[in-house]
Amino acid sequence: MKNSILFFLLFTMTFPCLGDNPAYAVALIPEALKENTNAVIRTHRHEFNVFSEREATEKIKGVITIFNDKTGYDALVIHYNQFKKIGKIKGKIFDADGTEIRKIEKEEIIDHQAYDGISIYSDARMKFIDFSYGVYPYTIEYEYEVKYNGLNIYPIWRSQNYKTGVEQSTFIMSLPAQMTFRYQAQNLANKPKESTKEGRHYSQWTVTQQKGILQEAYCPEGYQILPILITVPNDFYISGYGGNMKTWQSFGQFIYQLNEGRDQLSPAMQAKVKMMTANANSDAEKVAILYDYLKENMRYVSIQLGIGGWQTFDAQYVEKNKYGDCKALTYFMKAMLKSIDIPAYPALVNAGEQWLNIKEDFTTPYFNHIILKVLLDKPIWLECTSNQNPTGYLGSFTEARSVLLITENGGVLDATPPAKANAQISETTIVLTNKGTATVQSEMVFQGKDHERFRNIAVNKSKEEQEKWFLKNQSFSSPSIHRLQFTAADSLAEATCVYEIDLPRYATNAGKRLFVPLNSINPFRNFLAKKSNRIHPIAIPESYDEVDQIVFELPDNYQIENLPEPQTIDTPYGKYITTLEQKEQKIIYHRKLLIPAKEIPATDYQSLRDFFKAVSKQDSAQFVLVKKD
Repeated sequence: MKNSILFFLLFTMTFPCLGDNPAYAVALIPEALKENTNAVIRTHRHEFNVFSEREATEKIKGVITIFNDKTGYDALVIHYNQFKKIGKIKGKIFDADGTEIRKIEKEEIIDHQAYDGISIYSDARMKFIDFSYGVYPYTIEYEYEVKYNGLNIYPIWRSQNYKTGVEQSTFIMSLPAQMTFRYQAQNLANKPKESTKEGRHYSQWTVTQQKGILQEAYCPEGYQILPILITVPNDFYISGYGGNMKTWQSFGQFIYQLNEGRDQLSPAMQAKVKMMTANANSDAEKVAILYDYLKENMRYVSIQLGIGGWQTFDAQYVEKNKYGDCKALTYFMKAMLKSIDIPAYPALVNAGEQWLNIKEDFTTPYFNHIILKVLLDKPIWLECTSNQNPTGYLGSFTEARSVLLITENGGVLDATPPAKANAQISETTIVLTNKGTATVQSEMVFQGKDHERFRNIAVNKSKEEQEKWFLKNQSFSSPSIHRLQFTAADSLAEATCVYEIDLPRYATNAGKRLFVPLNSINPFRNFLAKKSNRIHPIAIPESYDEVDQIVFELPDNYQIENLPEPQTIDTPYGKYITTLEQKEQKIIYHRKLLIPAKEIPATDYQSLRDFFKAVSKQDSAQFVLVKKD
């Protein structure tokens, strides 16, 4: 009896307050996995069992300990549609000691349409469970099964996200022995464990004891850092259509056949297209005319029904209804060009944030958007869902990335043009008074990606909304607006902001002196945190140039007492140049900041930080005026 009591005391001293599932106790997580983490995956098992080109089941069970409200793990979202049915879902919540707090009840599983804000027709739905508890740390457990009847994709296994530790995570793929699949492992060191049993082939990947991965400032794209396994079928079958994904050509041939003949306009619309372009002087001008017609008359909505993610509504549907999704609008634009003998190819693209590194020798179906390449001597790329882009401007959503052209001969890999040069050019006049107040008149021109935000403001926001945005995003205190105008160029990737404001305080009045900020118009405030152990390379994805001129008109009864020295800071990471000149009662200040796109080694982090600090310091400089005797 005494020995039993002694054992109990020793056990409770070693594992204090363990609950009814002691394996889930937070105390058992290795300390190294808690560092730099918001959550730790205790165990995760993902099984995908293929039975034919169209049938499969998926089983997922996860146990995750959550340390704060900065993770996405406190909610479970499972998407489904007519090809993908969800079985019973189980869920539990445990406290820090592994004691079960409660089970997830059936009525807590919310089932609703997977509404994206723009879809008007969709059979996509989702089941949602809120696992939030509020007392950290706590652990969640969930388990569910999915049945597929129609397979165009296989799973993606993400064993780890940013700031997530992993005790153990496993992915198992099983198929009939006569079937094959392909995979691409990114940032995963281990190859699968292979086995064959009872006529089925199994491939298993397992990761264990993985520390959290930090998402640092200027981090490379996620696919360069995070572990991910992409699996794809060779042959597939969905909604009555069979296809092959062994090569880009064969996959593109499937997409082509799926949409063949859907780029036909009515005779009346063909006549209208020819009439609209009759007086154009070139094919490029004809493209611009038709693109403007598309923007002005058709609107984008998402339509996701059945195989609608890959198969478009035909061009006459758009012609009649005046709307369509990205595929429908792209094929309508293609149809208009076809009617005047200008060839164009739809191009599948993975738009937005890049999580996938497309390779020539690994075909994947993971595209979420479609654009159009017009085959002129100088090709023109068109974003057919936009109602405001200039002709030929794709923007940050789809520029500088691989695409799959859908041609009559199958798929062909291509790439969209690189990003347009990003620039901000300003000319400003500041009229100072002897009390330190000022009137500021400025014209700022934005080019390339930088202009997109201002184009949106110019096109889509009311005057009141524009003023509200301006007041929230400028650096002055209590300005009074006399004039504010946003405009966007019709044919260039360029937008302009012109404003005139009064400032109750621009310069600091100290006795007979005025201390005047040299650059309150466009100060550099891109600070990098002090860091001695940078892990990842520093990625500057896009170049940008800032060119500013500020003319200060000085009060008549003041003269210059002190001016900052001109500056030139020239580094591998960027260049900064300032000059100042005095003309009568004016100071003319010129400033250039040029940052190139490049990848910088992690070891250069401090040098980059020093450059940014130096630029910020110079942009914070002042000059001093003193009253004349």
